[in-house]
Parts: sequence; structure tokens; C-alpha cells
Amino acid sequence: MFYLKRAFLGSLFTLFFLGNALALTPPFLDKQKIRLSIAPGQASYGDIVIENPSETSRKMRVYLEDWSYAPGGDGSKNFAQQGSSVSSCAPWITFSPTEFTLPAFGKQRISFSVKVPSDAKGTHYAIMFFESNVGEVQENAQGFSGGLNLAIRVGALFYIEAKGTIKRSAMIENLSVKRGNASNPLTVQVDLKNSGNTDITAGGSFHIMDDEGLIFARGEFGNAYTFGGETAKMSAAWKEKIPAGKYHLVITVDIGKALEELNLGRGPVIIKETEIEIGPDSTVLKAGELN
Repeated sequence: MFYLKRAFLGSLFTLFFLGNALALTPPFLDKQKIRLSIAPGQASYGDIVIENPSETSRKMRVYLEDWSYAPGGDGSKNFAQQGSSVSSCAPWITFSPTEFTLPAFGKQRISFSVKVPSDAKGTHYAIMFFESNVGEVQENAQGFSGGLNLAIRVGALFYIEAKGTIKRSAMIENLSVKRGNASNPLTVQVDLKNSGNTDITAGGSFHIMDDEGLIFARGEFGNAYTFGGETAKMSAAWKEKIPAGKYHLVITVDIGKALEELNLGRGPVIIKETEIEIGPDSTVLKAGELN
């Protein structure tokens, strides 16, 4: 879930955070990610339920913004005015209500509809924010009235796929295998290039084995997050010594993790292999091209 606090201390500061800061309990959403596959020219409908876990009522405002992955591919996100991105689906979304008071320990259902343009292709994105101002809260059971000019917001990410147009594909490029000496970890790094028109969350592993299939090293790549056309680096490491010799390096990358985490099936898996040679001091003497 995504949270925002806004403090006015001479100027406006905007901070995104996870957790329960300053003893303020943020509201909960029953959906943090909404992925819909809708045929171009068609519409779909749904709802989001927001729940107030605190004893203080809150005046809520609902609005849309665009979002994208920040450079680096670690999953960090940037937010922008709705409709500012060519991959925005914010203009496709209508919802109600746009403002309401969320009672103490109460719930509110927000209904939305998504109409996909007839010429749409690929996946488009938006985030629906629910924002309340702490300075506007009513008195709680102990008679306390908030006086801070502080806002908090939570958000639900939208991924809207134009059904029948999705291309989920990627390339694994620019292999780097390094180990300076026996005391340094062996590092395996590749570039994940999203060659499709939809978001990809990728993860995977590598293993190093000899001709008989005996595995001498293995490691896990951290997840990489991209939109279509973007590139992210994936890195993994092995800290143990590898005997001198020639080996096979096999890299396996799952580019369907975004679907798997929402129980929408499995995605393609890319397998690449090359030969590497390790020297007597555990340095990497040679790493071939991926094939």
C-alpha cells in the first residue's frame, strides 16, 4: 500500500512512506493493485473498499494520478499529474464518490468504471489516491481535535491491459561476470530489456556447473521492474570459492512474476547459457556470449 504525508513547515514537503508514522494509523484498502484486461472499445466495472481503523472520523478526497517506475528498476515509483504520460489510463477511469467522510472504524465503497479507447494497445497505468487532512478530523472519544496541517494518503495501482494487444517479451543482454580475487564475491549481472508493451516484473537465478552437471555455484537475482521499452539491471552473487576450470553458466529469468503475484497465471521464462573459465586464484578469466 502507498502512503503519503505532507507537512507544511514554511514550504510543502511530500514524503512517501510505509508504516505507522507519528502514531497516525492510515486507512486500509481492500485492493492495492488492480489489473484488468479489457477489449479496446469496451468497459469494465469494479469497486474499492476503504476502511478506517482509527477512532477518529476522516474527511476523504479521491483523485487519480499517473505513475511510473523510477530509473534503476528496483520497483520505486514516480508520480505525476494524471494524463501527463503516454501510458496513462487515468483519462479512462471514472469513479464515485470523489469526497466523503469516513466514520471512526467505518468503511466506504468507491465504485469505478474503466472505458478503454478503441485504438488502445498495450498496458496503461494510473493510481487512485485517497487523501485525508489531519487538520480536518473531528474530535475523538477523548475530545482531542487535530490541529496539524498534515495530510495522509493511500493508493491503489491500476494496470489496464488492452485485451488482445499485449506483448510480454524481454531480452537478456550485456552479461558481466566478475571476481577480483578469492576474497571477493563472484557477481553475475545482466541487463533486462523489456521489448514488449506491458509492465514486466522479472526475477530469476543463475547456476554454474561442469560438463557432468555438478553445480558449483548458484545465486538469486533481485526482482527488476520495467515498463515497455525500459531496461533494468539484474545482479546476483556467489561468495564461495570455485575451483579453477571451465564451466557452463546458466541464467534463468522469469518475466511473468507480475501475473503470478495476482494469481493471473504464469509468464514466459527466458533461459540463457554460456561458458566461463575460472582461474586458479578464483578470478574470472573468460565469459562467453549468452545464447
